[in-house]
Amino acid sequence: MKLLVYVPQLSPRIKYIFSFIFNDILKTEIGFTQNQKEFTQSNQPKFSYAPGPIGEELFFKSTNLLMEHKITEQQITTTTFGELKVPFPVQKSTLPFDVFAASFYFLSRYEEYLPVNDQKHKHYPVESSLQYQLDILKLPIIDGWALILKNILAKHFPSLSFGHKHFSFDPIYVDHPPPKKEHNIISNTITYIRTFIDQRRSKKKERLADISRVIADMQLYGFTQNPRFFIPQKNEHHFVPNLHIPKSYVKLIKHKVRNDYSMYYQNQSGFRAGTCTPFYWYDLQLDKNTQLLLHPVAATDITLLNNKTTEDLLLEINELVDSVKLINGNFYFLSSCNDIRPQ
Repeated sequence: MKLLVYVPQLSPRIKYIFSFIFNDILKTEIGFTQNQKEFTQSNQPKFSYAPGPIGEELFFKSTNLLMEHKITEQQITTTTFGELKVPFPVQKSTLPFDVFAASFYFLSRYEEYLPVNDQKHKHYPVESSLQYQLDILKLPIIDGWALILKNILAKHFPSLSFGHKHFSFDPIYVDHPPPKKEHNIISNTITYIRTFIDQRRSKKKERLADISRVIADMQLYGFTQNPRFFIPQKNEHHFVPNLHIPKSYVKLIKHKVRNDYSMYYQNQSGFRAGTCTPFYWYDLQLDKNTQLLLHPVAATDITLLNNKTTEDLLLEINELVDSVKLINGNFYFLSSCNDIRPQ
């Protein structure tokens, strides 16, 4: 049964973020109506997203962000939701914040279109990220919010069905051709990490045992069926070592690239776009969706092994993996080392 959503105005931004949350993450069907009478008379599972409710329906209060068609400096305020701080607070709503505006703000990388005060950085500094400032960068927060929405809807509408997702560990090795035959993903990854540490961090070999245990534990939760996850230099896949939004993605689209693996920070692990689920890039300058599919990277070899003790490294890996396991998401791990790959 399809979920019906009432909105006073169906903007491109609403269609984009609702499609991502409900179709891509929750695997359910969704439809919209701007007709209050149609919404009121419908027997479908439904809720409204508007400045105010129509009646006694399930209601999520909207802010202005998804109704706008231009990029403007947002006056960000926060509220507390559970143990976390969240942006776009609202009152008299099912949730104490506009979960759809907050999700769009993170997923579109809205803040990266705005001027950064510190111009000495060659790329967008992680310290300027709202997720970093709210201490939620290490969480696939949009996926977590989606599960909260799922629980709310399931409680109100038991007949509404949702699809199932499974945790997957997806290693990405840049600039290497696919292997001639498949190998065990666990042994490949452990071999890769062993070689990398031996060649690049010889004094930190003791970390291998810790990393190996974490990766081996992932096997209990399932993996992608095809471990040949390499990135050739073709139009179908791409990797941008120094990502600049939107310039880098505009260039990729111009060259008809379909998949990209550059959504991460150079010096910090976490979820730059607030999700571990692949998503199509939204061009804020044109205010429309694109066909460039972004695969968000949770961790890279450099960020995990750079200036960390064994204990810090183990803790960081555990936090990242656990956060993705919790929502049955995709854990993308990137190796940018051109001279090393599992044999």
